[in-house]
Amino acid sequence: MNFKKVLYFFEYLLVRVLGGFLNLLPFSLALLLAHSLGSFLFLILGRSSRTALKNLRQVYGSSKSEAEIQALAREAFAYLAEFGVEWLRMPKIAKNPERYLSINNVSRIHTALKENKGAVLLVSHAGNWEIMALIGGLLIAKPSGRPIYALARPIKNPYLYDFTLRLRGLTGLESIDKMGAVRGTFKCLKEKGIVCVLVDQRVSEGGVETNFFGHPALTTSLPALCALRFDAPTFHVFLKRTSDLRYVMDVEGPVPIENSGDAERDIRINTQRFNDRIEAEIRKNPTHWLWMHNRWRLRDGAKD
Repeated sequence: MNFKKVLYFFEYLLVRVLGGFLNLLPFSLALLLAHSLGSFLFLILGRSSRTALKNLRQVYGSSKSEAEIQALAREAFAYLAEFGVEWLRMPKIAKNPERYLSINNVSRIHTALKENKGAVLLVSHAGNWEIMALIGGLLIAKPSGRPIYALARPIKNPYLYDFTLRLRGLTGLESIDKMGAVRGTFKCLKEKGIVCVLVDQRVSEGGVETNFFGHPALTTSLPALCALRFDAPTFHVFLKRTSDLRYVMDVEGPVPIENSGDAERDIRINTQRFNDRIEAEIRKNPTHWLWMHNRWRLRDGAKD
């Protein structure tokens, strides 16, 4: 076993031990402790902090002071710590779904599936997208009798990646590896399944240049391509955590799809519309989005 694998294993072990400790605490207390660690994360994750600050300055410009930008970044890191606690809590949440999980307007998806088609769910990094995997498997796919899949971008640590996939699959969601994303997605839709796609991350291969918060950003063209090629009903899904520690998913759609017959034009228009709706959602609570991601890097490495 080489040094890197040993390091990855101990990193995984540390996460599991930390998760075991946090799961002994009341959920509300664990979240409170995590939130208080936000400033510490902001300080020690230097590269991520710089990226978050750069992105926030770019998006908000002179409309917010530097002090406000710094405060938003710190709160975003606090939310990231809370996200980690929620992620580690997923086995307990999955065992008690009536207490934690609910969904609004799920009948819209179930009605669309009765047309003997698959469906595409547009997911974003606004809120906890890992908890959404539990809701998707239990409250969307299971009642409809359809399989549900999500595109997965592997993380470097193979032990943590396997653990992540197990957590996502607790209620039945399966993963499509990024390397076979297009083929796997098409196969799922041909089998009348449900595919979840994270739309608000940078995708170079198969990405189309659109605007996001007023700046050029590469965005996956896959959801628009699926909607056009398979006539797949497409839905936005958003998640919020309530004050009594419940996770509520809101379903919007089916989203109107532009289909003029000019595929390149239609993909760009539809992808832009997806971006616009996600941007509007992020603006409602910007500290709950992943500002640490280098969203606006273009193909040639240049930044807007």
